[in-house]
Amino acid sequence: MYKTKGSRFDYNADPTKRDFSYSGLTILTFNLYEMKSIIKKSKRSLKNNANNKFLTLKKHTMPKSINKKFPTEIFPKNIQNLIINAEETVGYNPEYLSAGILSTCATAIGSSVRLFNGSYHNPPILWLNIIGRSGDGKTHPLKFAKQPITEMDKTSFNKYISEMQKYSNSEDKNGKKPLYIKTILSDFTPEKLSETLQHNKKGVLIFRDELLGWIKSFDKYKKGGDQQMYLEFFNGDAISVDRVSKGPIRVENPNVNILGGMQPDVLKMMAANNRDNDGFLARFLFVYPQNLNPNIFTGKQIDKSQYQSYNKLIKDLFASDNKTLKTTESQIEIYKDWQSRKVKECHNDDLETLIQSKLETYVWRLALILEMIEQTSTNNTNDNISDKSLNNAIKLVEYFRENSLRVYNKLSSTNPLDNLTENKLELFKELPEEFKKGEQLELFKKYKVTGGSLGRFLNKKELFIRVDSIGNYKKKFK
Repeated sequence: MYKTKGSRFDYNADPTKRDFSYSGLTILTFNLYEMKSIIKKSKRSLKNNANNKFLTLKKHTMPKSINKKFPTEIFPKNIQNLIINAEETVGYNPEYLSAGILSTCATAIGSSVRLFNGSYHNPPILWLNIIGRSGDGKTHPLKFAKQPITEMDKTSFNKYISEMQKYSNSEDKNGKKPLYIKTILSDFTPEKLSETLQHNKKGVLIFRDELLGWIKSFDKYKKGGDQQMYLEFFNGDAISVDRVSKGPIRVENPNVNILGGMQPDVLKMMAANNRDNDGFLARFLFVYPQNLNPNIFTGKQIDKSQYQSYNKLIKDLFASDNKTLKTTESQIEIYKDWQSRKVKECHNDDLETLIQSKLETYVWRLALILEMIEQTSTNNTNDNISDKSLNNAIKLVEYFRENSLRVYNKLSSTNPLDNLTENKLELFKELPEEFKKGEQLELFKKYKVTGGSLGRFLNKKELFIRVDSIGNYKKKFK
């Protein structure tokens, strides 16, 4: 189990493991590698005992503080005010919007600024996966966050159309053919991505409403290599592409940010094709908020002055001069203290060691982004990052750590209760072992599970046994 020590966690258990006990057969623990055989055994036992046995499933071991919110205080006050205003007026979830803002700022900084931490250079590259059910309101906050860059792409396209008309009408075709330089890519081929990076030295943002669609497109045009290509992009390594019909492409320090959404039920598809073992999955930062509030229409709009301030920040970040930020001894000590403490806590757990290794990379990247946001907002330039930026970056990675653990827990789970929303989970716990539907109407209303939603809930065969045709049910789990 996870044990709390003050405000810190002592991770002593493998979060990919579960304890089950049913029908006289006890399975103490299992991990990802044992999952297939255990699922088969579980299905056989459930089938044999569905009518006369009561299944007991112990509660999963995720820490209760997994409900920690995105620490919006890491942003300057004007961005915090925008996030608050967006929630109050149009109902944007603060965690979704904060992640979108973070990604947009990283994209705007691009390859112009890097951070040298005394050992290696760090680019502002973030891969963010926003987890939520269909209808949870993921798309609108993300589109709002990237709107300043969308507007810049629109302006660039209009300029390209105008220049192409002049070029087409010109008798002299010896001049340079106009190029459409864009930043946001959604539907593209690997070759088009390389071409875009060649012409846009700042870098690009790959944005998809549903990231799984992007992942499924791997190797669509040519067998093998796409997944490995993206692994190299994550590190900002130089790319070289040899083409038969066109000239070769070489891009130094490519900057490829990724932002998009995904539904919890398809997470296991994201981990398929060895992506959970080759480091692809581990490179993502996950935003997986709990206890989301319903989005209630207000008829209001986000304050224009709030958006204008944000829009100016993004444009100013785009205009950043090329430079390399550096660390001081103070920041090196802060990082060493955090890193040594966390490495020791994670050392005996393979999964947590994997997550920690990626977060060590992300700490510096996030510190760079937060420092540039602060300097640009205050118009106060400096060649060094501040202690504040690094401490805020550490606060952020601890938030992302808990979300990653929750995602990996989801990947390894065969517990059907893990797929329930918070209100349905609490309803399930409060229902008696055997009950009649008509006698529990007040309880159903209490947890707002009524009408068609109630029917679908009670029809879940992995949770309930329908005893007869007059509304009597039996729970399969305690």
